[in-house]
Formats: sequence, C-alpha cells, structure tokens
Amino acid sequence: MNESYRIPVSVKGVVFEGDSVWLRKNERNEWELPGGKIDSEELPEAAVVRELKEELGFNVEVVDIIQSHLLKIPNSLDEAKGVLILTFSCKLLSKSGGFELQGEAGTAEFRKFTLKELGSINSQQFYKEAIVKAHSDD
Repeated sequence: MNESYRIPVSVKGVVFEGDSVWLRKNERNEWELPGGKIDSEELPEAAVVRELKEELGFNVEVVDIIQSHLLKIPNSLDEAKGVLILTFSCKLLSKSGGFELQGEAGTAEFRKFTLKELGSINSQQFYKEAIVKAHSDD
C-alpha cells in the first residue's frame, strides 16, 4: 500500500513598519516571520491575516505571495519530514491588539529589525531572502 506524502502547511507574513520588518523569536532561538499553520478548510491568505492578528495584534492586507519553501525541522513531532512554508507580503492597516507572548509553541518574543540588521541575526536564510524580496517589491 502506498502511503501518501503529507506535510503541514504554515503561512508567514512579511510586515514592514517604516524601514523595519517584524520578526518572532521561536523555540529554537531563531528569528522567524510571524505566522502559523493553516486551519482545516482555510485559505492561505485568510490564515496569514488571522495569524498576524493573533500573534501581533495587527490588521493586515495580503499583497502577494512571495515565496514557498520546504523546511525540515529535525526532532520535531510533525515537521521532521518537512513543513511547507508559504510567505506573503502584507500591508499593515492598523494595530488593534497586543503581542501574543505565550503562543502554541511556547513563549514568544517580537521585535522589529532593519534590513541592515538581518545579516547578523540568527534566522533561516530563506526568511531573509523573502524579506528582501518583499522590500524590493514594495
């Protein structure tokens, strides 16, 4: 019997405020784009809007999809075979809430970084590339 290949899908949003982009520190001590997994029957664009509202307290509008990436996370319960990450550029419309400091993956920290600062932070290269692409498309 052939077992189908199934992996989780996560959406991430690139949100600039001025010349800085918002990032979230994850449980692996890496800076990543805010976002999360798609709920059942949810469209990716709706998921990224929901996730940025939950995590950052930001109301955003999706501008465009800018990247897809398959990331394998060793020792992960559901992402060891990979997680498909869809990254969207988003326009900040308003701030309506606070940061989600205690999320599904544990304690979170949020911070803005300039493009210049990106080179020196602990972050996956594909996130940095997505941020640069979103900035150049802006």
